[in-house]
Amino acid sequence: MEQGDSMRQACRRFMNQISLKLGGGPVAEEDLRGKCAACIQQEQPEAREALTALSQVIVRQAAGKDALDVLRFYLDSQFELGDSEEARLLVNKLAALGGRRVSEARTGTAPKISVIITTYNRKAFLRQAVESILAQDYPNKEVVVIDDASTDGTEVLMAECFGDEPRVIYMRGESNRGPGANRLAAFTAHGDGEYVLFLDDDDYLIDSGYFSRAAAFHESRPGLAFVAANVFLEYSASQRLKLQEIGLSEVTDRRTYFLNFERPGYGKPASTLTTLFRREALIRMDILQMNMVNDASIYLRSLLVGDAGFIDAVVGVYRIHGNNITFNLSRDFLVRNLEEKRSIRNLAVERYSYQKKEMNSWFNNTAYDTIVYYLWNSAKTKDDFMYMYQWIRGNCPDIYGKVKQEFRVRLMKKQILQVPFIRKLIGR
Repeated sequence: MEQGDSMRQACRRFMNQISLKLGGGPVAEEDLRGKCAACIQQEQPEAREALTALSQVIVRQAAGKDALDVLRFYLDSQFELGDSEEARLLVNKLAALGGRRVSEARTGTAPKISVIITTYNRKAFLRQAVESILAQDYPNKEVVVIDDASTDGTEVLMAECFGDEPRVIYMRGESNRGPGANRLAAFTAHGDGEYVLFLDDDDYLIDSGYFSRAAAFHESRPGLAFVAANVFLEYSASQRLKLQEIGLSEVTDRRTYFLNFERPGYGKPASTLTTLFRREALIRMDILQMNMVNDASIYLRSLLVGDAGFIDAVVGVYRIHGNNITFNLSRDFLVRNLEEKRSIRNLAVERYSYQKKEMNSWFNNTAYDTIVYYLWNSAKTKDDFMYMYQWIRGNCPDIYGKVKQEFRVRLMKKQILQVPFIRKLIGR
């Protein structure tokens, strides 16, 4: 039996066993985890990792955190069993537990949601991204696709698939300007919704009721700058899904989150694919004057003007693959990113009463994290390292020695690999 068939059979057995254990009514979260773990131990070792991941999804379902469509999606994408008899039985058992989230779909007047999708040569992904927005049960939404001069037929795809869709606007640039500039251009031209979501072309939503739920959350708490939720991380090479839970409070204080952003316990949501920003907050935080409209900077600026809201629900999929921009940063891109964060530091001190000393420390910390990420993941040559060292010495000298020490051995390897004889000797 092929490995895929063996895994599906293990999944079928697991679903049947869990369905039987759910037959007696509501079950405590810890008890269900224990029941799942006991069933998993009965399976072969090669199936246990996949079933453990599935058990996380089931436990969340039993607690009423996620839409039932999320479980079906997971079973279909990971085991090709979303429509199986075992899946239908399990979904019905979970639905009968009570406490399921009631759809908050709007039937009357609803604030407009503007979704801005930047794209470049990813038509294979783009269609799914757009369709996932149109599938939202929220009635007042508009999708703006801004094409960064793609050469793969994106323009034809948009005309064929969405040319007659009044809720979709297509913009095409004549030259490649990058996602940051395109987000700003699309926002300026068409981002007039009360709420705005910035979506990358390779990500998509899987909970059709999310917009309704997020908009209702915003309306119940007018002081929020944004509302975000959890996602699956999809590792495209293996097609495996991993649950990413933000783990922050339903309402997280702006100052605390801003000062600790991306530090332990204060993680950043995956990109901005689940994040509904209040447009008023984007204007107040000077989005139109941003040097670089990327996700971290949008979050940081937003936290200067409002608190963060989080919904403990899995609602989207963030793809991780070799073409993610975060794994292929240029040094010019990185420096513009750092200059944007320096602008945020200055804005916090000059307009929002943050102390200069604490913000200088904040900038050194965020610059260090950003630079280290670049040097580990994207720096290719000795010149990349030397360029960054020079920038650090001139702009944040307090971290210069720490960065050089951390990458001393790595730079030596880069220098050695530049010798043609050595490159030929090791086959690189």
